[in-house]
Amino acid sequence: MKFFLSKKKLLCILLKNVYLKSILSGNFYYDVKKLRLIQPNDIEKYGIDILLYGSDEIWNLDNSYFNDELFWGSKQQTVKKIAYAISIGAMSEDTIAKNQEICSSIKDFQEILVRDKRTYEFVHKQIGKESQFVCDPTILAPLNKYIVNCSTPKEPYLLVYTYGVDKPLENRIVHFARENNLKIVSPCFWHLWADCVVECSALEFSGLVANANYVFTSTFHGTIFALLNHKQCCIFPYREKVTDVVARLGETQRLINADCSSKDFEKIMNIPFDTRQFEERIIRIREKSMAL
Repeated sequence: MKFFLSKKKLLCILLKNVYLKSILSGNFYYDVKKLRLIQPNDIEKYGIDILLYGSDEIWNLDNSYFNDELFWGSKQQTVKKIAYAISIGAMSEDTIAKNQEICSSIKDFQEILVRDKRTYEFVHKQIGKESQFVCDPTILAPLNKYIVNCSTPKEPYLLVYTYGVDKPLENRIVHFARENNLKIVSPCFWHLWADCVVECSALEFSGLVANANYVFTSTFHGTIFALLNHKQCCIFPYREKVTDVVARLGETQRLINADCSSKDFEKIMNIPFDTRQFEERIIRIREKSMAL
């Protein structure tokens, strides 16, 4: 069965997406203004002693945002380099093979601290070095460091943070929301099945999660902030890195698969959150990473 949207409907969606992206860009540049930025060519001029690379998947050459030698430090030979919580994401073996010169340049790093198993294996294969595992920087700081005032819906809501899901899983999400009288709120991503799409900056995101009644996410950082905020949630691991971080945070009982039933979806969503046990685990993870 095929579904068609009218030209008017398509134009409306397009304009809303353009508007949302313009707002998000504004929020991004507002946050960036809080940082002091310098050009790569000025590193020696400012007497920089150490370059810290990371985090996220800046070593994923399949990601167009990071397909740049800048993130590999290959042109910075005079300054000490450290990679923290670095990740290659889902970079393919074919891409690695075609970019051996760039990939092997990590041998010039004084220290490489990884955030996931796949990156650990990549580093070991490239330079024969055993890497230490560390947590993502969003876990390093206590949650109150991310509290920034933001407007949140007044009605009870299910926060959905995902790039997109297939129709069966979409139906499970909508069914759960309707059965529990929840609005479906999507931050930053436009989904036709969401009741409302809200724009927020990276620093406002945690507040939006904190005020949600439930959370569904398929993303790495959506997962982290759902768990840091002790939310009852369903996590669909769209990428291996999501499964990895859920396992490291000890919350694998919240993972679902693409074909889960409505009954299983609701059962997992309503698993109580053991805040004390989780926080004890987070403190150990945080202290270990800080010690390195």
